[in-house]
Amino acid sequence: MKKKILITLSIVLLVALLSVWWFFAYKIYWGNVKYTSDWKTHIVSSLLDAINADTIWCWTFQIVWNEMIDNVVKQDVTFSPQIKEAANLNKRSFSKDQLSDNSYYVKSALMTKQVKKEIENWIKEKFDETSDILDKLNWNDAPETDEGYKWKDTKRYIFYTMLKKVFKFAKAFDKLDPEPFDDKYENIEYFWIKGSSSSSLYSQVNVLYYNSEDDFAVSLETNEWEYVILSLWTNGDNFLNTYNAIENKSNKYSWKKRFWEYDYLKVPMLSVNQLRRYDEFKDKIFYSSTGSICKINEALQTIQFDLDEEGWKIKSEAAIVMDRSKGDISFEEPDYRYFYFNRPFMIFLQESDKELPYFAAQISDITLFQK
Repeated sequence: MKKKILITLSIVLLVALLSVWWFFAYKIYWGNVKYTSDWKTHIVSSLLDAINADTIWCWTFQIVWNEMIDNVVKQDVTFSPQIKEAANLNKRSFSKDQLSDNSYYVKSALMTKQVKKEIENWIKEKFDETSDILDKLNWNDAPETDEGYKWKDTKRYIFYTMLKKVFKFAKAFDKLDPEPFDDKYENIEYFWIKGSSSSSLYSQVNVLYYNSEDDFAVSLETNEWEYVILSLWTNGDNFLNTYNAIENKSNKYSWKKRFWEYDYLKVPMLSVNQLRRYDEFKDKIFYSSTGSICKINEALQTIQFDLDEEGWKIKSEAAIVMDRSKGDISFEEPDYRYFYFNRPFMIFLQESDKELPYFAAQISDITLFQK
């Protein structure tokens, strides 16, 4: 159970893991690992995507991808040639049952103006929020209701989700006057625990491991039993491997797991607000399990994350707009069968559990059997 909680909560935790460096773009060396920043914050779509410096992930795009497959496509999304991110998303490294349902909202439906109003009403009622992405989608061709698709060969679907979480530490950490970061960046805001800090703060910090001054990790605990996991840069080609490496080190470490009076903590304040449009998926053809032609028209995601001495909050949205044609694709002529009773035939009526029918007719002149 404990492991499941940690994995579930890692949505927020993994954002914190690397977004701590989103401000700072340069060549960074830690141990023997070299990182090169390009002055951009990158959003990856899944836990399996390759990561570089200044990268963030949140579960929302993975969830709308899953919804698209489960509700319409009914099989993995395969482009030609296949896109690596699509292949990773097909592996479903995260699903909505790994997060408590009071923290998210999901909607999969035909794209109509009625659905847009429904989404807006739900997120207002559930989270007291408005959407940052719905108005960025093209609703011009969307009918008012599902009836508008009744005679259309192509149907347009929307898959949408919002995640929102707000958590407070039991006691606010002490704020630190601005200090440098990595001996290169000035006036960075931190919160911390110092020698004169209240001992009541100690219980909010769990030591995962401390192997050296260049290899350590902690988790910060809130009133709601959620955690922020922080580690120095850890070798890993994607977030899942990085998280597993941290967990493995923590499992092997047993000495001085408690934070105590001779320990010090210093954490930068964080604030990130990013939008990504997944244009690499746009207008590329793939097929549903029935052979229908499918095409993604729009795909986007937002991530907002803040961490300070009092706690953290995260809001993330994602949406995919997809067209599915009515026509099916066949690679060979199917073996059609026609059950047309348009010539002399016989009919019987029989109860399912009886051996003989209770009515029979043989019909050759159909006019005798029609008024």
